[in-house]
Amino acid sequence: MDCRPARGICTDSRSIARGEVFAALRGPDFDGHEFVDGAFQRGASAAIVERAWMAGGGDCRRGPLLAVDSPLSALGDVARENRKRFCLPVIAVVGSSGKTTAKEMIAAILARRFTVLKTPASENNEIGVPRALLHLGSQHTAAVVELGARREGDIEYLCSVARPTIGVLLNIGLAHVGIFKSVEGVAKAKGELLDYIEDESSLALVNADDRVVAKGTKRTKGRLLGFGLTRGSHFSGEGLVLDREGCGHFSLQNNSIDLKIPGRHNVYNALAAAAVGRVCGVSWADVRAALGEFKPLAMRSEMLRKNGICVINDCYNANPGSLSAALELLQQIETAPSGRKILVLGDMLELGEQSDQMHAEVGLHANEMGVDHFIGLGPMMRFALDAAVAAGMGRDRVLHFTDRVELCRFVSSLVEAGDVVLVKGSRDMQLEELVQRLA
Repeated sequence: MDCRPARGICTDSRSIARGEVFAALRGPDFDGHEFVDGAFQRGASAAIVERAWMAGGGDCRRGPLLAVDSPLSALGDVARENRKRFCLPVIAVVGSSGKTTAKEMIAAILARRFTVLKTPASENNEIGVPRALLHLGSQHTAAVVELGARREGDIEYLCSVARPTIGVLLNIGLAHVGIFKSVEGVAKAKGELLDYIEDESSLALVNADDRVVAKGTKRTKGRLLGFGLTRGSHFSGEGLVLDREGCGHFSLQNNSIDLKIPGRHNVYNALAAAAVGRVCGVSWADVRAALGEFKPLAMRSEMLRKNGICVINDCYNANPGSLSAALELLQQIETAPSGRKILVLGDMLELGEQSDQMHAEVGLHANEMGVDHFIGLGPMMRFALDAAVAAGMGRDRVLHFTDRVELCRFVSSLVEAGDVVLVKGSRDMQLEELVQRLA
C-alpha cells in the first residue's frame, strides 16, 4: 500500500488535495460515505468514516479507513487539538446580524500588525469553523472566527473548538427566532460566548447599546468592555454623521473615523472592530486606515450604480434586525430630484409562529418611510404589503409576486435613472438575480 503522510482534512471529495484525509460527513441531504472511493481516487491518504457504516457493510479497498462514532465530532476534535498548539489572540464574533462584516473588519485591522487566519465567507458552523482552524499554523499570529448558532449549545461547542481569547457580541435580535422560540432563547444561545469568557485572561467586547446584550453581561467572569453610540462605554463613538451615501463619520477616543461602508448598523461593526484592534495593540493610525479602506462585502450593504440607478444589494440574508437597518439606510440615501425610492423585499425565513406579525411590522415601517414603490416576493411578504396598504400606502404603489422571474421582469421595467432600489431577502429567495439584471 502507498503510505502517504496526511496533510490536512477535507470534507469535500471534489476538492481534496493529494495527501489529505477525507472526512465522510453525513447531513440531511447528503452522505459523505458515498464519496469515499472517489476521494481515494483523487489522492486521499485516508478516510474518516462511521463505525456504524462499516458495521453495515461499508468498505473501501483503495486506502485506510479510520472508524469513529461521528466523523463530524472527529473533525472538531482534531481542530481543537490543532488550536491548542498555538498561543495567539483568537477573536470570536457572535451576533444575530453583521457577523461576517464585523469579522472581515476585524481581520482587516489586525492584518496591519498580525498574520491573520479567518473563517472564510460565512462558514460559521460545526463544519466551517473546525475546517478553518485546521489551517492554523506557525505562520499565523492571530485568528478571527465567526460563530453561528442554529440550536442551543452550538456556540458553546464552537467555543470549545476555537478557544477564543476575545469574544465579540454584536447584538441580540430575532434571527432564527422560529428555532429559539423567543428573544430570550436567542439571547441564551448567543450568550454562551459570554459563559466561555471565564477568567481575567480573556475579554468580552459587547454592544453597550443593545439592552438584551447588556442584560446578559453578568454571565462572564472575564474582563468586560463595551462599545456603542448612545450609552457610555469604553469605546464610545461620538458625533456620528451619515453622509448622502449613508456612510458614517464619527470620533472614537478623539480619533476621526471615516467609513466607506453605508449604514448605521455598520458603524457598530466598525466600533467593535476598532475595539479589538486597540486591545490587540494596533495603532490608531492603522485602525483608521483599515476602516477607511474597508468596502462592503458582496450582497451586504453593497452599493451598485449603473445608468443613473443606485442599487443597494443587501440580499445575502434577512431577519427583522438586519431588515430594519437596511430600511434606515434606504431612508438616509438621497435620490435625484426626480428619483424614487423602490423597496424590493423577499420573505424573512425561520421566524416561526411570529412570522406573519414580523412581516406586518415591516410593512408599517415601509409606509412610515414613504417609499414610492413596495414590491414583495414570497407568501409571508403578503402580510407586509397588506399592512402597508392598511396603514395608508396606496395600492398602486404595492405589488406582490410569487414568482421571482416575473418580479425581476417587472422591476427591471419599472426602474428609471435617478431611482434608489433596496433589494433584500433571506438567502433562499435568491434576489441577487434581480440585482444582476439591474446592475
